[in-house]
Amino acid sequence: MNDMGKLVNGDDLSSLGGESSFANLLRQKGDEIRRDVLMLLKPEDSASGRLESGITVVYPGCRTNGHAHADREEVYFFLEGRGVMGVGDENWEVRAGDTFYVRPGPFHTTRNPYYTPLKFFWITVKVE
Repeated sequence: MNDMGKLVNGDDLSSLGGESSFANLLRQKGDEIRRDVLMLLKPEDSASGRLESGITVVYPGCRTNGHAHADREEVYFFLEGRGVMGVGDENWEVRAGDTFYVRPGPFHTTRNPYYTPLKFFWITVKVE
């Protein structure tokens, strides 16, 4: 720190933890699939019946189940945080402001190895 102030880089943050902390729960070994999915639009809510969208939050140190869909393409828009988008055998670092497109077919998952939540909007469209 100098006389003007101090910068705390968000990439360097870590939780203090403690037995009653959410961070402590997330550090438990075993099931690292800890995320919340908020459904915004289901296919039956759209005129075409082909759209589905939602918002997902992946908690620090956790990941999504991962999935594949041969009949849908998907777009992710990252709203907060940073993480890793895995498609097939490849991985990409993603962060707030990034957009990622997944073609129909490959298995894909999102991981958050960092200390702040990763939040993204997603939309799938059924391919005819």
